[in-house]
Amino acid sequence: MINAPSPTPEENWTEEDPIDAEIDARVAQVNQNAGLPPERPTRFGPMVTVALPMVIAGILLVMGMWIFVYPLFFG
Repeated sequence: MINAPSPTPEENWTEEDPIDAEIDARVAQVNQNAGLPPERPTRFGPMVTVALPMVIAGILLVMGMWIFVYPLFFG
């Protein structure tokens, strides 16, 4: 990223864009008019949705290597 702008201390990087806030409010209004329940926050964080599948895949990979490759060299 050669031409990336450097962050400035006076700029609030966590502030929501007014356009996004307006779109979110409009979507909530349309969903309410359609009789849909309001959106609930998800129960699972990134640790469960990203890290857990990677750990499971890693365990399965090690088990597969142990079962199929280990006997070829040390069996």
